[in-house]
Amino acid sequence: MLYSGVRPMSATAGMFSKIGAIFVRDARCALAYPAYFHSQWVSIAIEVTIAYYLSMIVAPSQAFGANGAVGSYFTYLVVSFAFVTFQNNAMLTFAESVREGQTTGTLEAVLATPTSLSLLVLGTGLWSFSLTLTRVVFYFLLAMLFGLRLHDMNWLTAAVFIVLTIAAVSPIGVLAAAATMAFKKTGPLAFAVNSATTLFGGVYLPLAKLPLGLQIVGALLPISHALTGVRGAVYGATLWDLRIEIAWMLGLTAVLLPSSLYIFARTVHRGRRDGTLGQY
Repeated sequence: MLYSGVRPMSATAGMFSKIGAIFVRDARCALAYPAYFHSQWVSIAIEVTIAYYLSMIVAPSQAFGANGAVGSYFTYLVVSFAFVTFQNNAMLTFAESVREGQTTGTLEAVLATPTSLSLLVLGTGLWSFSLTLTRVVFYFLLAMLFGLRLHDMNWLTAAVFIVLTIAAVSPIGVLAAAATMAFKKTGPLAFAVNSATTLFGGVYLPLAKLPLGLQIVGALLPISHALTGVRGAVYGATLWDLRIEIAWMLGLTAVLLPSSLYIFARTVHRGRRDGTLGQY
């Protein structure tokens, strides 16, 4: 009985040890290129500054607010720029990790270890999403110097939508990683999703300002619901107020997450069978 109780604890400890090792590896890789690492923070300052000056020529409107409040275009853009980084991160992190493993010859070695694919995917995204969350905080702190007001923020709603955003957009990144595994290139998936997000996801304009057909396209994108939720949180909306967005994102995650992991697993299995895991 003692042995059966120790074994699950040992397995759990091993799981966290592997996740921690992947996290440390990714952190070291990121910090090994200080110029690129620091340029990310400079780009945030540039984007916030651009958003501020653009907002000076666009009058506040209910279209830019939420929960019945009039919102400024500056707040609208800051939320867009900050949270689109989650999707961009998901699109790039997993695929770039696979590509790097292919070119350095480490992918085949890692997949030869008794590490589950779901654990590998989770560990790969942990550092990247942690860094992205820090960048989002930096976006808002910097924007507050330009006049962003968060006194009505519903922090619980914001936290829930951060988790939902990561959960809903990560499967797209896993699919991009599967494409990289199969075709040795990321292909057009990342470009197509990012372009659709920019044009139809409510990043620069509210969906209601688009033609009906484009509104339908935008409503199918997870980022449009994520942005609606976060903007609602900024203006004090509760989880009940945003229940439609929450239900939609939960449903999308329930469908896409297991599907993307299955496709990724099948791609890895095929690579093992064909002996192409190490090719690039």
